[in-house]
Amino acid sequence: MNKSIQLFTAIALLFATACDPLNMEDKNPRTPEMETAELNKALSLLEADGYDIDTTDLGIYYIEHVEGKGPLAREGDTLRLEYAGYLLDGRMFDASAFHYPDSVWEFIFTASELIPGFADGLLLMKKGAEIDLIIPSEYGYGAIGYGGIGPYTTLVFATKMHDINPRTDQ
Repeated sequence: MNKSIQLFTAIALLFATACDPLNMEDKNPRTPEMETAELNKALSLLEADGYDIDTTDLGIYYIEHVEGKGPLAREGDTLRLEYAGYLLDGRMFDASAFHYPDSVWEFIFTASELIPGFADGLLLMKKGAEIDLIIPSEYGYGAIGYGGIGPYTTLVFATKMHDINPRTDQ
C-alpha cells in the first residue's frame, strides 16, 4: 500500500492546516458546501499530481494502483482485505492492522453491513487489487458523522484484496 501512502501525503499537505474534518476546533458546524470544496480541492490536487481518478455509478471516486486477477468480489464471497481509513488531512481513523495481528480482515461480504461507499468500492476488486477509495459523506457517515468523524466528512480508504473465496451456493 506504498502508492496509497504517497497519495495521502500529497493530499495531507494541502489540508494539514486548511480544514478540520473532525470538527474539533471549529465552533461552526461543518456543511455540505465545506465538504464539497475540500473534496474538489483534493481531487484537483491528485489529478495535477498525475493520478487517474475514476468514479463508480454510485459516485465513489477511486484510484486503481494494481488491477488484480480473477473474478470481481461479490456479495456472499469471503474476502481477505487489508485496509486503512483516512480523512482528507491524512489522519488515520481506522485500519485492519488495529484489529488483526496479520493486518488482514477476513469476512463474508454483506453490503448492508458496511457503509455504502466502502461496499461499492469492494465490488471493483479482484484478488491482488490495490485501490484507494474516496468516499463522499453521502455514502459514508453523512450529516451525522460517526465516533470521532465529523458530519460531512469525506473518507479515504487504502485497500488491498489479499484473497476472494467465492460463495458456495453459486
